[in-house]
Amino acid sequence: MDITVLVMTDGRDDLLDRTLQSAQWSLGGPITRWMIHDDTGDAQHREALKARYPQAGVISASNRRAGFGGSLRWAWIVITLLAKADEECFVFHLEDDFVFRHPVDLRAMADVLTAHPHLAQLALRRQPWNPAERAAGGIVEQHPDDYTEVRDGEHAWLEHRQFFTTNPCLYRRELCTAGWPTGPESEGRFGLGLLDTGLPWGVPGDEVRFGFWGGRDSGEQVEHIGTARVGTGY
Repeated sequence: MDITVLVMTDGRDDLLDRTLQSAQWSLGGPITRWMIHDDTGDAQHREALKARYPQAGVISASNRRAGFGGSLRWAWIVITLLAKADEECFVFHLEDDFVFRHPVDLRAMADVLTAHPHLAQLALRRQPWNPAERAAGGIVEQHPDDYTEVRDGEHAWLEHRQFFTTNPCLYRRELCTAGWPTGPESEGRFGLGLLDTGLPWGVPGDEVRFGFWGGRDSGEQVEHIGTARVGTGY
């Protein structure tokens, strides 16, 4: 099993440092590669990141900002090229403004994705962020009937068909071959596309589900620490 940790950043170096420190302490499992995608468009900044985080490969789409969608498209191309064809590969997706509240067992998450191929991803729940989520008490609590708790032995998760999220999550490397859409609202349109056309490994659209790791009462596993969005094209 091979897990790449992909960290997307756009110049918020103070947040990036907190995120990486927390990830290194909290993520457990067969991590074989750390990759940072820098969307500042600044070659000097990219070199500074390489010097500061020698354990990670630092990539960028170009010498100008590619935006949210362009950055993700390029990162997925690189990951696909680096993947070992004969090995089970996963990507843990992490933006540069999250810290972890609890240890995360990536191997257990990967085992669930392997056993349940209809799952496009397993995401970690964050604290309520927008006014509607805060009023309800959380993401799941906002629309509780949209989520179904599923158990497989000692592991539990919440399945739904509401959205794909680029909040901290694990997905199969093959998902990168689906391609990321261009233009605005790409995150929402990507999830709708999976529900329509299915997953690259042969799961039809009507069987696709997204997942939150942990049971309904497992609580929040990550904290969103970024207060201002710098990237564009979400």
